[in-house]
Amino acid sequence: MTSTLQFFEDTPLDDAPSPAEQPRPTVMPACRAQVVVLVSVNGGVGRSTLATALGSGLQRQGRAVTVLELDPQNALHLHFGLPRDSPGIGRASLCNQAWDQLVQPGFCGSRVLVFGETDMQQQEDLQRWLKQDPQWLAQHLSHLGLSEQDTVIIDTPAGNNIYLHQALHVAHTVVVVALADAASLGALEQMQRLLAPYLARPSAPRCHMFVNQLDEGSAFSLNMVDLFKQRLGEDGLEVIHRDPHISEALAFGEDPLERDAASMACDDIQVLCQRLDGA
Repeated sequence: MTSTLQFFEDTPLDDAPSPAEQPRPTVMPACRAQVVVLVSVNGGVGRSTLATALGSGLQRQGRAVTVLELDPQNALHLHFGLPRDSPGIGRASLCNQAWDQLVQPGFCGSRVLVFGETDMQQQEDLQRWLKQDPQWLAQHLSHLGLSEQDTVIIDTPAGNNIYLHQALHVAHTVVVVALADAASLGALEQMQRLLAPYLARPSAPRCHMFVNQLDEGSAFSLNMVDLFKQRLGEDGLEVIHRDPHISEALAFGEDPLERDAASMACDDIQVLCQRLDGA
């Protein structure tokens, strides 16, 4: 285990900003909505799936929810059953277009803003722009006409990248998503270092750490959860149980919470929604 942890702690994160590009004090345009940012060091932890489910859950609790994809992989449209060529914020930003015309219907009355299809050159151009303009995301959110009753859920790319830092600049709540495995545990310290400058601010965002898709029938997974708790403390970690029905629903572009059968995962997501609604 020691060698495994050392490997992940020594592995540099992708597209990491230099010290000069780390968070610096800046006056952000006002965004009246609550902003929830989902983050992870590792890919494949179910971050987009959770963003989709949270959008449905919070909307059911009376919030007006917008799910925003900041990931150039442009995978969120699959979860909502939207066309792959749906217009997105990537190309619109390069053309200096507003985002309000890009909003599409999500589950249970929520709204969706996908990243949209972009080629490598467009992605490189946008990343260069974002490094020079830390207020890019804040400005676009401020122009969406959101109120205090709105919640924006932002799905960021895995790792240390410019999209993550744009989102953290405006975050009111950060949800760290991991799996009960050695890769996520090994990357925990990296995530803590990454978030530290933002959590040290006077108006620091709240931070929740979740192990997603927990299989309680797996002794290994339960052991990994214990190791997480040793690092974070008993109250520093929460779990969302594994539920294949959620994955099946999203595979067909269906609302993962619109089902009659009881589910521990759905209960976990509803609890998280209640916490976010009360934030």
